Amino acid sequence: MSERISEAEFQQHAEQAIAQLERAFGELAEERDIDVQVEGGVLSVSFEEGEPGKFIVSPNSSVRQMWVSARVSSLKFDWSEQTHEFVFAASGETLKQAMSRLTGEQLGDSGLAL
Repeated sequence: MSERISEAEFQQHAEQAIAQLERAFGELAEERDIDVQVEGGVLSVSFEEGEPGKFIVSPNSSVRQMWVSARVSSLKFDWSEQTHEFVFAASGETLKQAMSRLTGEQLGDSGLAL
């Protein structure tokens, strides 16, 4: 899947994806016991509610992927020009879909959507 995009395009898409996730998790933090932080372009979400844990979403510009470390998973998302989103090649799941699923699993709320 790894469609090669320029460094500048990747940075733009990565910054937008991190900002969208930061907003979505920020809204969730108003209702749930989680802490959301972006530092150096890396999103960290710490969970006190549900199962304690931490999610990390970080851009890896050398391979033009978004890397996610969450629960016991490590996922790598490539940019898709077809969907205009970062997508996990193995399942076709978008970054936002995966983060919604993983967050729901973490908080024990299968109906959760970011």
